[in-house]
Amino acid sequence: MHKNFLLKQFSSYLLCALLLASCGTAGKLEKANRLFDEGGYAAAAERYKKIIRKIPKAQAEQPYFNYAECYRRLGNWRNAETAYTGLLRQHKTPENPEIYLHYGQVLFANEKYDKAEEQFLLYRQQRPNDPQAAAALASLELAKNYRAGENAYQVELAPALNTRANDFAPAYGADDYETLLFTSTRKEDNLSKKTYDVTGEAYSDLFFSRLPRNSKWTKPQNMGEEINTKYEDGAAAFNHSYTVLYFTRCMKVKREKAGCKIFSIERNDNEWGKPQDLKLMPDSITAAHPALSGDDLTLYFVSDMDGGMGKMDIWKVTRSGSSDDWGEPVNAGVQINTPGNEMYPFARGNSLYFASDGHPGFGGLDIFKATPDSAAGWSTENMGRPVNSSADDFSIILEQENERGYFASRRREKGAKGGDDIYRLALDITPIEYHFEGMVKDAATNSMLENAEIRLVGSNGAVLRKRTEANGAFYFRVNPGLYYLVLASRNGYLNAKLRFSSTGWDNGHVHRDTFALTSTAKPIEIPNIFFDFGKATLSDASRTALDSLVDLMKDNPSIMIELRAHTDSRGSDETNDDLSQRRAQAVVDYLITNGIDEPRLTAVGLGESEPKTVTEPMSKQHTFLRTGQKLTEKFITSLPSEGQQEICHAFNRRTELQVTRSDYLFLMEN
Repeated sequence: MHKNFLLKQFSSYLLCALLLASCGTAGKLEKANRLFDEGGYAAAAERYKKIIRKIPKAQAEQPYFNYAECYRRLGNWRNAETAYTGLLRQHKTPENPEIYLHYGQVLFANEKYDKAEEQFLLYRQQRPNDPQAAAALASLELAKNYRAGENAYQVELAPALNTRANDFAPAYGADDYETLLFTSTRKEDNLSKKTYDVTGEAYSDLFFSRLPRNSKWTKPQNMGEEINTKYEDGAAAFNHSYTVLYFTRCMKVKREKAGCKIFSIERNDNEWGKPQDLKLMPDSITAAHPALSGDDLTLYFVSDMDGGMGKMDIWKVTRSGSSDDWGEPVNAGVQINTPGNEMYPFARGNSLYFASDGHPGFGGLDIFKATPDSAAGWSTENMGRPVNSSADDFSIILEQENERGYFASRRREKGAKGGDDIYRLALDITPIEYHFEGMVKDAATNSMLENAEIRLVGSNGAVLRKRTEANGAFYFRVNPGLYYLVLASRNGYLNAKLRFSSTGWDNGHVHRDTFALTSTAKPIEIPNIFFDFGKATLSDASRTALDSLVDLMKDNPSIMIELRAHTDSRGSDETNDDLSQRRAQAVVDYLITNGIDEPRLTAVGLGESEPKTVTEPMSKQHTFLRTGQKLTEKFITSLPSEGQQEICHAFNRRTELQVTRSDYLFLMEN
């Protein structure tokens, strides 16, 4: 009896232990499923991995499928194949036929074409009318027949841009193609220190890098908290003038599926405004991966909204003008969208480039080019190898004039750092290039000026900026058929500007110019300002010089000046002081009348108190003068001829400006 009691007691303990284990597994499974439903594939995979073999076989098919799907959706093809192999070993005839399709896609991505075909055929038996089966088998035929053939594109890694994390979605940041934006989950310089459940890596931020002439891409830098947040930010595109950036932001909402949104942010010179939500979709629906047409009137994006062809589709909104609101979303159509995923659009000319796993391809996401077709709407073609591979290939960008650009790929090849990497591609053709280069020097000393800022403004609205090198040199790639305004500035100098046109240039044309900047450390003489004899009345001959002075003040909107007038030594000190003050005021009044703010101007009459000092050009022009000599009354009266004396008096009668402050705009704003 005692023995039976012990056996019963042991059985009770065992039953309780099994129930507790079952309850524990059920709770963990519930958490894994919730993470999977929320898109937290990296975190979900870790949870499934720990419990998958503890689930009773009768209930294990769906959890095992989710487990394998985590790796497939993350693009981790090796782990996905292992998981699917384990699933089909346990469930030889699964209830869900999608297991055959997705397992086949994984095998296809791992270039196991024969095994992939077996799975696709099994899927077609179960769902003979599903277009995904036909597309999968067509992809197999494409891959088998295309492996030996390569098109003219050359593809190479961009190592300076890549890390072991995911680096993808490149976008040009200026129309010289020497600034690149891209999305990265790297931990270094990331604004968030947390791990994202979906990827198992850091939350993505937007980074940028620059390509100096004949050099390599600079170390990528975070674009800052005006754009990046502690959540997911990335997949960006500029408008055609590079003044407005459109980008994707995905917020994290605990226990809720929050969609991604597209924001825009304006750039004025080097300053960013505030991000604005375009409000294309309700909060729970994804809108991502923005791309603009060349006229900025069509915005392509990716969404999972109702009414699409499959999973993620490419949609578009349009507007009549750049200041108008966007219209209602329209699906890009059946020639572009499939029952699979279409993502990362990029518009160039009349063509639309995008990534898809629903069109026949080489495995995973492939890059496609769609061109307008009057009959069907679009004609779509796979860009072929080596642009596409058996892994995910996506987010292509190309220059407007040349067949060269960048894209992202998860392919495994020598030099790849892991995850998604950025690659460069180009056709083996002579690129079309136009150049503007020059020098910046000190107008007085002719010495070359380092670190001067050159701002290039195109008639298409694009603005490019660079700083001069140690030898004063600068260089830009420019576009044909445009008019350009070029502004040069440096601390301690007046700004200068020039204009040129690239219309009619031949390929390889180089336009050269030199800026001679005037230092503000000393008074700057303004030549050719004339007054009637003994009066403060400006003569008509002064108008050109005065208008140039107006332009100078407008080109240098931050400077405040003293307008200084000088007389010669003839006449009394009191008369000359009064005359020079009235003459200085006459010039100030002219500037105010022509739109220059009065607080920027101070009239100062110096009479005969500051005689001119002879400069080297003056002494070369007049051999009786010596460089450094002051043209005092005593010196002038010592000269032997009346003509020489009159030359010196003319030099002393002058109008000058002296910069007193360079922060007028800051003072007005504060």
